[in-house]
Amino acid sequence: MVEANPGAEEDYGEEEQKTFIDEPAILDKYKAAAVIADLCLAKAKELAIPGADISTICSTVDAMIEEEVKKTFASKKSKNLERGIAFPTCISVNHIMGHYSPLVDESTQLQDGDVAKIICGAHFDGYASNAATTIVVGDGAVNGRKADVILAAWNAF
Repeated sequence: MVEANPGAEEDYGEEEQKTFIDEPAILDKYKAAAVIADLCLAKAKELAIPGADISTICSTVDAMIEEEVKKTFASKKSKNLERGIAFPTCISVNHIMGHYSPLVDESTQLQDGDVAKIICGAHFDGYASNAATTIVVGDGAVNGRKADVILAAWNAF
């Protein structure tokens, strides 16, 4: 008969989580992922014009994330570092609640005046950073219910 070890932890199988205080390199990974997420979000905003295909924008920004993470921590010492997309690029338009990243044959085009929520993310070793924004497609003035929704989201933020 095997007796239980009274000094053993009760949470068998749970791994102790490290923080950036314990390991400063973790903060560097979060920061690098945030820089890439912000850069790619800016590119997505630039591409979100009337007539643009949502699937094309999503795949372009995802490819940009993959390209940018390869440039960061590129030394031989960190070549085995896990890196990539933490959250696939999604563009949710008007009535679509969230996480719309369509296949090529299911895609739609952005229209002038659409309210679009864009989100994307990158990670290094699982330390992820996501970035999101809400924009109005095109240059026209926003009024009515669309303006109310955007103002409510801004105030809630």
